[in-house]
Amino acid sequence: MKQLGKRLTGDPVRIERYTTDWLTVRMHPTTFYRRLDEFLEGFNSVKGLYTDIDCGQFILIRFSEKEDLTAFHRRHHAYL
Repeated sequence: MKQLGKRLTGDPVRIERYTTDWLTVRMHPTTFYRRLDEFLEGFNSVKGLYTDIDCGQFILIRFSEKEDLTAFHRRHHAYL
């Protein structure tokens, strides 16, 4: 597991364990990858840390700060 900017990447199992208590958004993979550029723009303004975990049938986006989750919901509420 390593940190690239404010994003955590690496082994999904280790990231899952580390971020279990973080605030989570669950999303269909088609929606996530279709809107990835828009999501990446929003992730640039994150104050805490975030990660996205591809679980196959869904994508988990996790935020360490509640403020970041709220901003994500406001910006992308139409796709959630």
